[in-house]
Amino acid sequence: MKDSQAFDHRPDPELGAALRAALEPKNDQKAFVARIMAQYERALDRATVPTLDVLASWFRPGIAAAAAALIAGFLLGRTVLTPAPASIDAAMAPLEGPGLAALVTAQDPPDASVVFTSLVDQR
Repeated sequence: MKDSQAFDHRPDPELGAALRAALEPKNDQKAFVARIMAQYERALDRATVPTLDVLASWFRPGIAAAAAALIAGFLLGRTVLTPAPASIDAAMAPLEGPGLAALVTAQDPPDASVVFTSLVDQR
């Protein structure tokens, strides 16, 4: 079974002849250069959308997608990493305790070990 789309490493004689005919100067170097430059100018005229315009058109949707991904990642991370409390009392427990109350109400902040101890004791 022979695949018609298989790669053939041998030169294509028809394509080679067409390329040689199109790219030979034919004894008139100036006419050849003028013909090539005219094709170049025509190709530039067809490419009317500069690269920066294309990138600028992607900017707002890209920023919106990045912001949406950031918010979704943050919310998903909070739900995955935060265990659900067993009861409402367990959910409110971090608001109680001497370490956290001292941190919130004291004139001078307490030693960090007081806060950490109150948090460890709750687990």
